[in-house]
Amino acid sequence: MQKKIVITGYGWMAGYLGNALLSSDSPIDAHVVGTTRSDDKLVQMSKQNITGIKFALGDDTSRLCQYMQDATFIINIPPGRRSTQLDGFTQQVIALINDAVAANVAHIIFVSTTSVYGDSTNETLTETSAPAPETASAKAHVAIEEHLASLSSKVNYTVLRLAGLVGPDRHPARSLSGRELPAGNKRINLVHIADVVKGLLAVIETPQRNCTLHLCSALHPKRGEYYSRAASALNLPLPLFSDTESEAMGKVIDASASWQALDITPAYANPDDMY
Repeated sequence: MQKKIVITGYGWMAGYLGNALLSSDSPIDAHVVGTTRSDDKLVQMSKQNITGIKFALGDDTSRLCQYMQDATFIINIPPGRRSTQLDGFTQQVIALINDAVAANVAHIIFVSTTSVYGDSTNETLTETSAPAPETASAKAHVAIEEHLASLSSKVNYTVLRLAGLVGPDRHPARSLSGRELPAGNKRINLVHIADVVKGLLAVIETPQRNCTLHLCSALHPKRGEYYSRAASALNLPLPLFSDTESEAMGKVIDASASWQALDITPAYANPDDMY
């Protein structure tokens, strides 16, 4: 039976997921629906046999909701990184969720972030650790997560808290190259897009109901050491970090229980395999 997968918005990560869903060896027979604000992207999606819908948060949802009945709905709309006032964003995402539930969506997957734990702890954080958001973006994600939890009697949902995303065409070392930066002893928490796609496919195929999952690598080196190695491997000027020799500090995202629940062995458990 064909499975409807509705993805909003259809950006970098969704592109990898869409390619996996529509590949000849996909474990899921999928009809993929994606939203974008770009006319050019709509044309590109049509060529890939993806049903494209032009949509931005705050728009009327009636056309989008035509595809929601019995669908898996993936919400992947990150707020602007520099935004400090996100009440409007939060309320628009919540309204979108409510409309999807009213349209009898089967399963909501909310792509969240490990930044919900803040940046002031040195603890190892599991899926049951309490959020401590510090930024406007993190607070918005927590509010949306809490709203989903309040709907658990009406809809199945899964929250995926992702660590920093890395891919073959995206590595933080490129933006850090040649810069002078503080806190080289801070631990890193990264996840490769290939492992994220595996996680999403597993959740789509066998829904993890009303729960929160972590997707993160198993190792957490100091960023001063890691990004120097990465820059060298990528033939980039090395970043210069202070405090790299100091004792390692910062949060550690433990995703072991989530990978086990999904029956996945991450291909990129070691961040040194990501560049």
